[in-house]
Amino acid sequence: MSTSLSKIPPGVQYLFDREARSRRWIERQVMEVFTGWSYSEIILPIFDYADLFALGMGKEQAEMTYRFTGRDGKLLALRPEMTSLVARTVATRFRNRERPIRLSYSGEVFRWDEPRGGRQYEFHQTGLEHIGSDRLEADTEVLVVAIESLEKIGLEGFTITLSHVDFFNGIAENFNLDGDERRQLQQMIDRKETEEINSFLEKYADEASRRAFCRLVTLAGKREILDEACALVSNAKSRAAIDDIARVYRIAEEIGTASRIDIDLGDVGGLDYYTGLTFKIYAPGLGTALGRGGRYDQLLSKFGSAEPAVGFSLCLDWLAQLLAEKLNGATTHEDETTRLSTDGDIVSVFKEATRLRAEDRRVEIKNKT
Repeated sequence: MSTSLSKIPPGVQYLFDREARSRRWIERQVMEVFTGWSYSEIILPIFDYADLFALGMGKEQAEMTYRFTGRDGKLLALRPEMTSLVARTVATRFRNRERPIRLSYSGEVFRWDEPRGGRQYEFHQTGLEHIGSDRLEADTEVLVVAIESLEKIGLEGFTITLSHVDFFNGIAENFNLDGDERRQLQQMIDRKETEEINSFLEKYADEASRRAFCRLVTLAGKREILDEACALVSNAKSRAAIDDIARVYRIAEEIGTASRIDIDLGDVGGLDYYTGLTFKIYAPGLGTALGRGGRYDQLLSKFGSAEPAVGFSLCLDWLAQLLAEKLNGATTHEDETTRLSTDGDIVSVFKEATRLRAEDRRVEIKNKT
């Protein structure tokens, strides 16, 4: 065998035995929660036209796709995410279905990124989309479903950070920033670079406004930070965003899930894609978000059907990593295996094996040596 064939390409992985069973168990539990909330599963193609993903994700993000030319000469791409495929399907094939439409999915996605240690280019994404409702109930629903899914699989200590893109958008409009300037400011906010933000805004705002903005983008915590935020902003768009967050948080308090939720007004990731409430999911032991979601009311219009939508996705690989130790015992049946030997009558052995399997027992036939 050649040296190249004996190696695994970077960014992919082989999973077997306990690792495979753990992932399948997590997937089943999460998908059962989705079904319990009336989300119907949709099975999506593993590749589609590259233009579809460029339209859904934006050209810059679409550059990270794995592309190839089909036999008809058209440029295709392995799916880098699921939402664009769902959006196109709803816009073109589900036009006459009653709204809202609730769909869930689970499968591999493929996306290239700058090489880093442990970075996977193939990973498993499980999620859902709620399409056709612009009401806050839809945003609240997907948030509640996400919490129930993670609680069902026994993930401990996870936190969901809630934000809203219009909080930043309202302030940015007051500063009269163009597109490039907004992106520069977003990057500085992501890095919490308050000194750089203050310097950047010198030509757009007075000192008091800059100081207030630097405070705003570092506000994080529970519902009490919204009172401080209201005192620091005056534009209608930002205040409406604060009201949306407050209403969702109040519902979470009433149903007993507020302990899982933090508010982060400085979270501006994905502003070009999302249009309203957003959230990210974090857990101890993982240095990045294991899931994210939010409202994206402009995506379906790109496929000819302007409709409101909200959804989220979870990275099953990272969930399996976080739960590996806990699931080692929970997902294995090795101790419950009945081992049968073919040293005697083979017919009798297989009769016993089929009887045990009819009782849903795990069996292993040991061949005669």
